[in-house]
Amino acid sequence: MAAPPLRGHPHIDPHPHIHPHPHPDPPPPAGEGTRRRVLLAAPLLALPSVARAQRWPSGPVRVISPFTPGGANDLLGRWAATVLAGAFGVPFVVENRPGAGGNTGMETAARAAPDGKTLVVAAGAAAINQTLYRNLSFDLLRDFAPVTLLGVVPNVLAVYPGLPVQDADDFVAFARSQRGGIAYGSAGIGTVPHLTMALFLKAIGAEGTHVPYRGSAPAVTDLVAGRIQALFENLPPLAPQMRDGRIRALCVSTADRVPDWPDLPTAAEAVPLPGFEALAWQSLLAPVNTPAEVVAALAAAIQAALATETGQSAVRRIGALPRPLSPREMRYFLYAEVARWGEAVRLSGATVE
Repeated sequence: MAAPPLRGHPHIDPHPHIHPHPHPDPPPPAGEGTRRRVLLAAPLLALPSVARAQRWPSGPVRVISPFTPGGANDLLGRWAATVLAGAFGVPFVVENRPGAGGNTGMETAARAAPDGKTLVVAAGAAAINQTLYRNLSFDLLRDFAPVTLLGVVPNVLAVYPGLPVQDADDFVAFARSQRGGIAYGSAGIGTVPHLTMALFLKAIGAEGTHVPYRGSAPAVTDLVAGRIQALFENLPPLAPQMRDGRIRALCVSTADRVPDWPDLPTAAEAVPLPGFEALAWQSLLAPVNTPAEVVAALAAAIQAALATETGQSAVRRIGALPRPLSPREMRYFLYAEVARWGEAVRLSGATVE
């Protein structure tokens, strides 16, 4: 029997061709995750000792970041590496392996030995690429052991201030009125911002013309100049323009409001679009068949750090929101994200050979 979905995610009934292994156990009852995080201090002491009894970690552990240095994926990976090095007493060394939308680094990690000496910081792009790329050499759901979620990055719906749009309701009416659809930008074809807008326009019954850019910066620049009308974009690149009024932010794509922007409503409540959520995220994964006690020890260390104000502040400074998950919860999260973004890719018509 299929397990109930995690909060904020659609019900997923995995098909054998997507993930041939048996379904994981159902998620814990409501509230168990909260209790677990409160009690993490004790498991964190016990689990590493179990791992050490099996001579892990006996030396440096590499943490593959599938993107270039300086972005949220790289920064969260380096934060996680610092936390894990402190917890286990060996170096956790970040190795940047960019290329092919993150696929180069993911493929390297998928082929690594499942001995606990290789981890990968996977982004939301990994879920998108399962559908966007036709010939991947790895499967996100088959070839990796989920460890935990490091953070989620809200997407913001923003418009050129010259549009006759003051809030999300105005935007819906405006978008529906545009013959040929609104002109919206993104950081590139098949990116989280592109597909978030595709899902949003579908949900409100409007059309759009996609203008892809090579990265967030030129898309935001053209929005400020009025060369495009709107976009969904990760919050960090938009924050300076939001503060000085060069763009108008209408809502966020998270299920809950962002603590640093409490007056900015969610799309679910502003439009309203109940259940709407589309996130950029970063997670920690290991090659499939990595020993379960090693995965548990890694997850406990990260979750313990995220239970502290210091850890939460560090993640928020990077521009993400802490949302720790257990390995079992993380697996369900990945199922939901592959399904969500697969639908968005098909809706957008985007593909990469």
